[in-house]
Amino acid sequence: MLRDLIERRVFRYVVAYAAASWGVLEVIDQLVGNDVLPQVAYRIVLTLAICGLPGALIVSWFHGAKGRQEIPPIERWLLAAVAVFALTTTGFVTKMTAGADAARPVAALSPTENPARVAVLYMEPRGGEEAEFLASGLTEALIDQLSEVRGLYVVSRNGSQVFRHVQAPPDSIARTLEVGSLVAGTVSVSGDRVRVDVALTSGLRGEQLASRRLERPRAEIFALQDELADTVAVFLRRAIGRELGARFLRSATKAVRAWELVHQAGQEQDGAALLVAANDLDAAARRLATADSLLALAEQEDPAWVEPVLQRGWVAYAVSRLGGVERSHNEQWIARGLEHAERALASHPNNADALELSATLRYRRYLLNLAGSPTEADELFHRAERDFRASIAANGGARASAQNSLSHLLINKGELAEAKLNALQAYATDPFLENVNLTLWRIFTASWGLQDGVEAARYCTEGNRRFPDDYRFSQCRLMLLALPGMQEGLADAWRVLDEFTEESPPQVREVNRRRGMMYISIALARAGMADSAKSVIYAARTGADIDPLRDLAQLESITWSVLGNTKEAVRQLEVYLSANPQALHGLRTDAQRHDLPWYHQPLLDEPEFRALVGLR
Repeated sequence: MLRDLIERRVFRYVVAYAAASWGVLEVIDQLVGNDVLPQVAYRIVLTLAICGLPGALIVSWFHGAKGRQEIPPIERWLLAAVAVFALTTTGFVTKMTAGADAARPVAALSPTENPARVAVLYMEPRGGEEAEFLASGLTEALIDQLSEVRGLYVVSRNGSQVFRHVQAPPDSIARTLEVGSLVAGTVSVSGDRVRVDVALTSGLRGEQLASRRLERPRAEIFALQDELADTVAVFLRRAIGRELGARFLRSATKAVRAWELVHQAGQEQDGAALLVAANDLDAAARRLATADSLLALAEQEDPAWVEPVLQRGWVAYAVSRLGGVERSHNEQWIARGLEHAERALASHPNNADALELSATLRYRRYLLNLAGSPTEADELFHRAERDFRASIAANGGARASAQNSLSHLLINKGELAEAKLNALQAYATDPFLENVNLTLWRIFTASWGLQDGVEAARYCTEGNRRFPDDYRFSQCRLMLLALPGMQEGLADAWRVLDEFTEESPPQVREVNRRRGMMYISIALARAGMADSAKSVIYAARTGADIDPLRDLAQLESITWSVLGNTKEAVRQLEVYLSANPQALHGLRTDAQRHDLPWYHQPLLDEPEFRALVGLR
């Protein structure tokens, strides 16, 4: 056999084929690197080169020997089979990696264009030795904090030291350190006040992208330094994230007008979000309608660009949320959003954004009980879970928003440990802190569901510190009171309830007020104040017009369970299940495994409960 291989010069053919393939790949790599060819071109050529190796072996076997040779039929069949295999594999690879470039925008940018490559220059001190000490410490603390963020490349202290006492233009610094973003600022100490001015600048263009001023009273120097570093780091991570997103959008289309329209639509969406926060939902709806119109025009400018399609889906999702839990409104806008998601997936089946959009809309449809049957509800739930997981995988496991949503889904599935793990991973893999408030909320709710008071209190406190105006972190303070042994703050419960109600979005404000009252009733029951707990329950009850999902009935069942009235607890749970039939299967499964949530554990041996969930 070895003699035949040598005589037919198979090894020589294989080496020549490998050398030629390498040369072609080098040329393609240069063309891709200079934006002459798209990223997918390299993958296509690489796949063809690998699949073509059997063809080289076949040709060398039949024609490598010296002398005149015929082309036998079997060679034709073998080469045809190799060609079909190569083309099929190439098509599959092209299809499956269609969304890969969108999942890795950073890789498409050169070092000096990439905002995620950062140099923190030493802050300029103003105000004597104390200012100098604080400026130096703050700079190094920022370098250390940002260096720990996955997704950022941060120049080391030694790299920043090179320009500590040197006046150089931003573009020179950026080219020398190979970064796209520069952080610079001043630290001023005057009297009993410390002021920090910090700015994020584009390295090559010298354009200021964002700035922030902080003023603090003078305090113990190390504590002050840590506080300032933490606040500035959060600001910088968000600013870099926004710039990176904008930079990637600019590089994803050659149609300048399409990019301009998408950029304008993004501004309309941002404006709508501010109007929602200000409780002006009608004005928010108008701005979202404008955003959708701009995105439709962008689609016409560049039909191959998936971003306008995706953004139209997210606009539809945002509009659906304006309607609270109103059925027909949500059915209309979720369906419209799913149309855009399916269009995006048809052309980019592995696009992380498209998969997340599809999952988010299906999961919202499930949560609002819009499925026509229990079977359809089950299909929605499992398709949403599958698409969330696929979105995370398509982005290399680092997709905080999808991990957040998957965590919420897993909480509803009863998989609390995995839900908390996903939320913790989201916390670690959200380099630009776009979803950190939701991440903290998911970690809290998973900890609460696991009856882990210490961890729940920790993340509730962190959420309140970082997002004092987010209604969720007033709600978590009420939820903590419902845990065993956590009733110390009961005296402040009604004040916290007022804050929770005031901070809640207008479309859910009334149901949230009553939800908060139900948590207070659980706390009162745990504190042994049965009559007070019952009075609060009766005051919090409402009809389906305010609480169409009957979530309040489920919370009421917890209070009755704590009070020892399991029959009334089961009756309220029946009210909840009548409005949420899709939840029955999961509850039955948990009961069969003796793995009910802690707040339903007392019901496990009750005949009425077992009959309700279909157990003997």
